[in-house]
Amino acid sequence: MLVARIEVLGEVDARGAIRFHVDSDSVVRGMNGVPVSVRVENFSRTGILFHGDVDLPEGTLISIGLSGAGAREAKVVWRDGDAHGCEFLMPIARRDMARAFRGQGEVLAELRAALARGTAVEPPPEPPLPPRPGRRIRWWSRRRR
Repeated sequence: MLVARIEVLGEVDARGAIRFHVDSDSVVRGMNGVPVSVRVENFSRTGILFHGDVDLPEGTLISIGLSGAGAREAKVVWRDGDAHGCEFLMPIARRDMARAFRGQGEVLAELRAALARGTAVEPPPEPPLPPRPGRRIRWWSRRRR
């Protein structure tokens, strides 16, 4: 029998997603591109909950900044007052989850420590693309006539 203990650094919601409470400022841009300051309450790999004085109806596509992990596109799926629940169009990569909403000072300190140790971790290389079918050109088929 194998016994294991799993520690989750976040809260599991009703859908089984691990939500991280951040209570951090961010910027949302709607379809018009105008930046609006909001307060992010929590986020997961697939969605985000923020509060802000902005009128974004359900179905609106937005871009929201994840401090330390860049901006992500999302769709507003529900709204209640100033609270907006959004689903990311593409789930956040695990490496970006670790960076999101961490202070710049903390990220830089971690990078300096890794460089000082000489153990800076590089991301794994991208797998090679498979050859495209029908794209082979044989040298003998290209003879001039």
